[in-house]
Amino acid sequence: MWFLTALLSALTFGLAGFMMKVSSMKKGSMLSLLWGLYFSGTLGFLWWMYVTNTVTFTLPIILSGIIIGMGSAFGNLLFMKALDYGPASLTSPLVNSNIVFTLVMSLLFFNETLSIAEIIGVTLLILAVMILPIDPNETLRIQYMKWYGWVILATILFFLRNGGLKITEEMNLPNTPILFISYLFGLLCFSMGIIQNRFASFRSSNTKVGLYWGLLSGIFSFAGLQLYAHSLIEGPASIVAPIFSTNSLIVAILSILIYQERLSGIQTVCLILLFSGLISIRITIS
Repeated sequence: MWFLTALLSALTFGLAGFMMKVSSMKKGSMLSLLWGLYFSGTLGFLWWMYVTNTVTFTLPIILSGIIIGMGSAFGNLLFMKALDYGPASLTSPLVNSNIVFTLVMSLLFFNETLSIAEIIGVTLLILAVMILPIDPNETLRIQYMKWYGWVILATILFFLRNGGLKITEEMNLPNTPILFISYLFGLLCFSMGIIQNRFASFRSSNTKVGLYWGLLSGIFSFAGLQLYAHSLIEGPASIVAPIFSTNSLIVAILSILIYQERLSGIQTVCLILLFSGLISIRITIS
């Protein structure tokens, strides 16, 4: 069951990522997009806390939520900042390498083990995620040294989010209130950004576009992370985390289908690696 839940987490979180892409294609404001995402996401986790009767706020839960919230909110900001200074072909796969840290942490500190078939499957998934953004037509030359700092910090911050949920699960902390606090933290951060702009941007059409797609994206972001947290309870993070990371492939597939983006040779290889990896893992746990 955890395998299906992990797949659904990748699908729903991928839908959230695609809606962010739609906003970008329509020239939506990034600030309003992120505010909308964390607003609807916060409401989603608040609703789920009451449904599951997990409304509890202890000091470890609050601190964990803030740390994971920092990873989510600041990770997104620094990733976008890195894209301003360097090519996506290098930035995205390097930042996505945070899943390797979660995998290694699970194997070294939480006594998880992988069979040969699972190792092959996980390796194929990681390769698919890492090479997906590579564009052979894009220059890979780095002109700004600060790019390295943004990439390293964004990678660490995203590990705080993804790996942090594994750590809190091992601590037997309920992840729903932790995720609620993390999204509330992000909402407060981006609310401060809007206040600093004196709400002027809310009158622009770009802001309305970003807000609309951000609110929709937040719903699927909430569902994706909630499913991811649940799959970590039942399944090994050394497999769940790589499966969850394939959400970037969902964005690519939807872009191809909806925007008629041409399927490149590299993307074809990624899809082959993706399905081969999932089949290898699925056969093992059958």
